[in-house]
Amino acid sequence: MSTFYKWHKRISIFSIIFFLMFCITGLLLLFRNELNAWSLGQPSHSTSTMTMSPYSSSIFDAADAGAALVKQQYPSKDILNISPTMNRSNLLRYRIIDSSATSAPPARMGMGGDYTLYNPNSNTLVESHRVTPTHPWVRSALHTIHELHTRLALGKFGIYLVTILSMICFLSILSGIFLYGPFSSAYKRSTQTSNRLQISALHREFSMIASVWGLVLSLTGVWIGGFFIANDYYTKNVASIAKQELANHTSEILSPSKAIQRILSTYPNRQLISMDYPSKFNNYHYAFYLGSQNDDDPAMFLGQPVYANLYSDSTLDQYATKEIPWYFTGMKTMINLHIHNHNSMVLKILWAIWDTIIIIGMLLGIILTIMKRYHIPMKTTSIKSTLSPTHIWRIPAISSVFIACGLIIPMWPNSMTETIGAICLLIPLVLFIYSLYQHYTRIRETL
Repeated sequence: MSTFYKWHKRISIFSIIFFLMFCITGLLLLFRNELNAWSLGQPSHSTSTMTMSPYSSSIFDAADAGAALVKQQYPSKDILNISPTMNRSNLLRYRIIDSSATSAPPARMGMGGDYTLYNPNSNTLVESHRVTPTHPWVRSALHTIHELHTRLALGKFGIYLVTILSMICFLSILSGIFLYGPFSSAYKRSTQTSNRLQISALHREFSMIASVWGLVLSLTGVWIGGFFIANDYYTKNVASIAKQELANHTSEILSPSKAIQRILSTYPNRQLISMDYPSKFNNYHYAFYLGSQNDDDPAMFLGQPVYANLYSDSTLDQYATKEIPWYFTGMKTMINLHIHNHNSMVLKILWAIWDTIIIIGMLLGIILTIMKRYHIPMKTTSIKSTLSPTHIWRIPAISSVFIACGLIIPMWPNSMTETIGAICLLIPLVLFIYSLYQHYTRIRETL
């Protein structure tokens, strides 16, 4: 047990700073939509209906009209990509660039670069991204926070590092669960208590009550990081295949509706997520990104890229792609479990509370380490203290079950699942507060 504790202590000291940073940045990103709306001086909207609204390929029916309006409004620019907006499926995003530009900014599907939004219902362009924000620093700060949370602001290398650190955090929490029983039992048997023992007990209780919370978020962090690493390799492999199979040929530029009709007739059981126009930046090939036909949120997988040369004579069309690897199975579930299971404001607030609990647990661990390292004197009293009169595993076990349900059930968002999820996250919170109150009461009675 001594060796296991030393191993746990070493990896915990190494991982706690990074996990603390992930939790704090994640806490701020919980309210990203609300903060962005506030920065623009606009009212925020419920993300429950924005981020998880049903995806419809019929939005591309308006692609021709949108493209004509974009060219009319921006005659000196070329269209590079057409895709639905990530949060509002009734708008089309047109990524554009100056016709004289010699290089394109880093972009993926509809993300990155300059763009304009087209509303098919009103046949107008929406320039909300050009609105001067009331608080311009918010967007910049949120971008920096997102970069720190997802890649430590270290680019592609940061994704690898975050994935490894998330695994270390997972192992640290898992080893702490195994140590909770022996250390809690020793604390209950003690006849004296000190400041250090009190902080140690609080550190265990705060950390243990949120252990499943930390395990799920760190494990899904590993999975998401692994997915983006694997997907990056996969998309590069498809691009390499396309470069060989479509070499020495360039595509004609068809109307968006004709190009979309061609790809969907060739892949009839799929739906279109995004379409890159042929341009000098992609060797004049189309690049289509396809999702599963019955998927409500196909962009979650970033799509299967299909490169194509299309011509007025469809018999000359050429396609190059590679099927999505089997090991991508389950990725959407893990991504939803980390990102898309707290869409209502009530769930966001409960997530923020549980995030704060695990942050407090880590801060108490840091304080405890500092006290041991610098031999800070402690007040000792002859009392027997415990954080809970019940069995040491009872509240953590019950709480873990409810927290797991509170994370899983809202993955299929509607008013009922979100309400059930909120109740599941609220019950262990009440139990934990009651446990802390009992502890405080017992300490006061013995002094």
